[in-house]
Amino acid sequence: MIFFDIDGTLIDHASASADASLAFYDQFAGQVPFAREQFPTIWDTILMKHFERFCRGELSAWGQRRERMREVFCAPELSDAECDVRYRAFVAEYEPRTRAFPDAKPCLESLLPHRLGIISNGVRDQQIGKLKRAGLLSHFSVMVFSEDAGFGKPDSRIFMKACEQARENPRNCVHVGDSIDADVLGSRSLGMHGVFLDRSRSIQASTLTISTLSELSSVLRAIPLDSL
Repeated sequence: MIFFDIDGTLIDHASASADASLAFYDQFAGQVPFAREQFPTIWDTILMKHFERFCRGELSAWGQRRERMREVFCAPELSDAECDVRYRAFVAEYEPRTRAFPDAKPCLESLLPHRLGIISNGVRDQQIGKLKRAGLLSHFSVMVFSEDAGFGKPDSRIFMKACEQARENPRNCVHVGDSIDADVLGSRSLGMHGVFLDRSRSIQASTLTISTLSELSSVLRAIPLDSL
């Protein structure tokens, strides 16, 4: 079984988020206490801070979204309802901008008839929506999301849940993702084969590394598996 991460691996989240954050900033001109040119970086930092809390089980999906809004606006007094309205304004800008990386669909098609799956720290409906809009959803027979599991990568339990759903021994499973900690080390802690996707070719890693998904097929041939 070959599992994939979504954001940064199959879907270009970073570009969509950066562009959407600027459109969001313009909607709330004068209310966000940061310079516009710095906002995409600030937005991403705040997003990851609270998203990681969600992945650790400290906040619900909506809880981390609300904390993000309060910090972005430097307004701890914002009510849940006010935070939700602002979050939905961002999502309205973000979701139409999400696109698959050009190498994603050709990679998935080249792996047929292998069984493919998803292990994602994202929220189920949002992540499935990304895959559906990108035309990738039909490739996956198993999908596990941190929202449903109650814990996220790199916790080995989410990888175990995915292997259990696939009815596969972890030693016969591969997980491909763009985070060494969350995807590679997390999956390897369970005995899976982690493949690091380093699109920027900027990180020296002592693990199986590819810079594009077009390289995945050749890497898989070098992995000793009883079955895929």
